Amino acid sequence: MTESQGSTVNSVAICFAVISFCAVVLRLWARTFIVRSLGADDYLICVGAILSWCFIGCTIASVQHGLGSHYEDVIKRGTDNFIAYLQIVWLSSIFYNACLGFIKISVLALYTRLGDKMLRKTAFVMMGVVGCQAGANVLACIFQCSPVPAAYDITILPEDKKCVDINAFYLANAAVNIFTDILTYTLPIPLVARLRVPRRQKISLAIILGLGLFACVSSIIRITYIPKMLSSSDQTWVISDAMYWSVIETNIGILAASIPSYKAIAKKYAPRLLGSSGMSSSRKLSGFKQMPLELQGGSNPGTGAPKIFDIEHRSSTFMCPRD
Repeated sequence: MTESQGSTVNSVAICFAVISFCAVVLRLWARTFIVRSLGADDYLICVGAILSWCFIGCTIASVQHGLGSHYEDVIKRGTDNFIAYLQIVWLSSIFYNACLGFIKISVLALYTRLGDKMLRKTAFVMMGVVGCQAGANVLACIFQCSPVPAAYDITILPEDKKCVDINAFYLANAAVNIFTDILTYTLPIPLVARLRVPRRQKISLAIILGLGLFACVSSIIRITYIPKMLSSSDQTWVISDAMYWSVIETNIGILAASIPSYKAIAKKYAPRLLGSSGMSSSRKLSGFKQMPLELQGGSNPGTGAPKIFDIEHRSSTFMCPRD
């Protein structure tokens, strides 16, 4: 029996496909039936999830053609099989880069509804940056060779094709993705620091915002496997680690982006988990105490810090629990 890591790759892919599917279904259920409001961020995360599942489908299909097996065993299956393997991996890189872009833009779209003018402006700028980066990455993956099929068709002779240095692209792309991940998931920290809420509530909201950094950690782990993947002659074997960490990265991003919406579910069905009771139905979904009228609306004089009322009415799902 030939040695293979295919079962590990498939197990990780299927496991995280189920996790992200449940995450998105719960998010949409909360936003549709409890909050009764769907935003652009919800539609964007749905597109990101579909792209993630396409990436997972490519990952599983590539295992069937040799991913996770040693190159010498894969090449024995014939040229057509190896071309099919390379084509699937090429296609997966397109889905992967597009998926990351939609996940981050979804998170940034949520930030635009949190009521802070500076955060809103910065989020729109970041949406442009991330959108351009993701678009450029997708185009680079598609057109890395001329003609396009030369990226995966090994029967095309070297003198008949021209390709970019894809190794340098993968390394640079991974580094830029980590950088934009960190910027995206730390963007609201100044807003959290300025909120006029008890320290416990600030910590709770900071934890929710920081969950997205799990995706950054996955991306950092993934980049450690890329140099070996690019330099090894046993490419079908060493790509396994990078492939399943890519699956983890994208699906953790989807989960992290969806977690804030679960606050509405907890407030409706398990309010004790958040330490809340005796609140009006409108407040139960937001998780905030009833604020005095003088604290509702506008921003804090002299500081520009947003009041709780501002943020609550712009997003009823991105809130911290009541003390």
